[in-house]
Amino acid sequence: MNEQVTSQAESADGIYSRAAEGAYTIPPELKRIRKTRTSSNLSWIVNPEAVGLDLDNWQSDPSRIIYHGGKYHMWMIDMDRTRCAEAREWSDPHFFETPEGRDFRPDSSRILYLSSQDTHHWTAHGHLPLGPEGSCYDLVLEQVNVVFHEGKFYLFTEVWTTNVEKYGYRPVGIACLMADSPEGPWTKPPGVDVLITPEHDGESWDSNRVLNPRHVQLNGKWLMYYKGGKDGPTQNGLAIADTITGPYRKIDGNPIMIGHGHFCWRYKHGMLMIPNYDFDEDARWIHWSEDGIHFAPIQKSPDVFLFGSLYVPYDPMFGEPQTAGPTTEFWGFETVKSSSGRDWDVQRIEWRLG
Repeated sequence: MNEQVTSQAESADGIYSRAAEGAYTIPPELKRIRKTRTSSNLSWIVNPEAVGLDLDNWQSDPSRIIYHGGKYHMWMIDMDRTRCAEAREWSDPHFFETPEGRDFRPDSSRILYLSSQDTHHWTAHGHLPLGPEGSCYDLVLEQVNVVFHEGKFYLFTEVWTTNVEKYGYRPVGIACLMADSPEGPWTKPPGVDVLITPEHDGESWDSNRVLNPRHVQLNGKWLMYYKGGKDGPTQNGLAIADTITGPYRKIDGNPIMIGHGHFCWRYKHGMLMIPNYDFDEDARWIHWSEDGIHFAPIQKSPDVFLFGSLYVPYDPMFGEPQTAGPTTEFWGFETVKSSSGRDWDVQRIEWRLG
């Protein structure tokens, strides 16, 4: 396998696990991308009051969009701004830090489920319930992604627990829940608990937290990309499994690139990755890979979306396929600063290659 490792100091595009020159072919249409925003201020959610949704709160990080049963389905983060807006700084992996002190408040980050028939008007159906007391997900659910596979829905999320005696820490890691329909109910797959955890050694790049799970299926393997945190900028790593529910093994070459949340999907003979490590619109990258491990930069563009997702109509992981092969026109959602500038909103976008 061709491999070239680049240090962060040497890599303007943020790639550490770099594909060797001449070992890949980037489709030419990927050299140009165009983005258009088609909604603003969460106006696309038609019934916020019906589910007690406060649009002044923090909404962000839309999941993979799934088409099933004649509807589109999506999940995203909904955070109470009054409880979470200051909860940013970490003293150790056990706690949120707030101006009032250490905070264990449950359900501060929630997963909101929505559906649509026309892709422009979305109905909110409420928040996913926390797990049973003592489970790995009885405190907080954060950074969600959903995969459709062989008639089942698999929801991957960072989980927090009150059961420190069993799990060691409140932020446990990444877990999987399964359902027969997008509406749920969601339960843990039989025999599966936590997929990956932070290293908790104080030294590793993912020592404190692992979150933002995103999947592709490539070369017969399940590739789960995730964000890791310790000190300084967050970075993206990779864990690989033979089946969708694992067991997952973190690869030896982690981290593979700098990043703070990401979106990835299959395209032709490879895959695309948006690592989302720079909030500056003029410094956002999109990368290409043919093995899912080694990446090549495609371009830097303000049309690369931030903390978002697209509906990919040809990929069965996105539900019932709507096209027979790859398309160059997509729609989806991205995260943007709210009009107040205090938190985040989600906006609909159109996105085109070529």
